Amino acid sequence: MQFARIGGLVAMNMYNITARISGSWGATQIGTVPEGFKPKNQLRQRCLITDCDLSYSAGLWIKPSGEMYIANFGGTGISGQHSFSCCASWPA
Repeated sequence: MQFARIGGLVAMNMYNITARISGSWGATQIGTVPEGFKPKNQLRQRCLITDCDLSYSAGLWIKPSGEMYIANFGGTGISGQHSFSCCASWPA
């Protein structure tokens, strides 16, 4: 994962992070946002499931504490180990 501060924004690039999740609201912690880059408010961002052709919904969830999760956001959700990619930004 890469983090950059651009003016008043933080930009994050996450590419092919592997995580195992299951259940309609299941989540797995994948890391922590470094100090100085943490969001003030909870952030949820859709992710591309890079090794899955199905139309499931999953995403990145970042807490103000900096804890980062890959999570199913309800519905059927995906199950098992997959690779995820996404970009996100938030106020610095």
